[in-house]
Amino acid sequence: MPRPWEIPLARGSASRPRRRYLIVAEDSKSGLDYLRAFPISPVVQIESEGGAGNTISVVERALELREEALRFRKPYARVWCVIDRDDHPMERYRRAFEVARPFSDVTVIWANECFELWYRLHFCYRDTRIGRMDLRRELVRRDRLNRPYDKADKAVFALLQGRVEVAIRNARRLLQSNHSPDTNPSTNVHELVEQLLKLKDAISER
Repeated sequence: MPRPWEIPLARGSASRPRRRYLIVAEDSKSGLDYLRAFPISPVVQIESEGGAGNTISVVERALELREEALRFRKPYARVWCVIDRDDHPMERYRRAFEVARPFSDVTVIWANECFELWYRLHFCYRDTRIGRMDLRRELVRRDRLNRPYDKADKAVFALLQGRVEVAIRNARRLLQSNHSPDTNPSTNVHELVEQLLKLKDAISER
């Protein structure tokens, strides 16, 4: 039996409500702008956590919105919480996963050390430790973005779009090797991206 978030969007039926999805991310330009570039509105609601920049706050904000939607009888089919490891204390980073764990419809999407790891995987595989500044320096190379990197650069989505399948393959391989969110580098961003691509295709077929 398919899970709720894997059921196709209703097409051409007034009697079936449109499925709704929620993404809550840290108040960071890179991840938010990248996710908002997907043509998935209004099916997917994308919210920033609000500025605290805290992994636990992202999950707590997502749970608040989830409960509000349930009260109004407009539940989300799936909720994703997008967080970076960054320099958050490890106990708070791990706590974000613990807070989300009791809810089967809530998934934590992480990047260790930061969302730019997902960008780098569009170009090549890497499973050895790398810091945020090194990631950003690598992205500007001629054989990669070939331009100065700015977290607020909304053109990054378009620049990477043609290499997303490469990134998904590299991220899957990395997750098999470094499957713990504690490990640098590690990420499951590709799992969210794959779902957004499916939603985009479903919307375009309506």
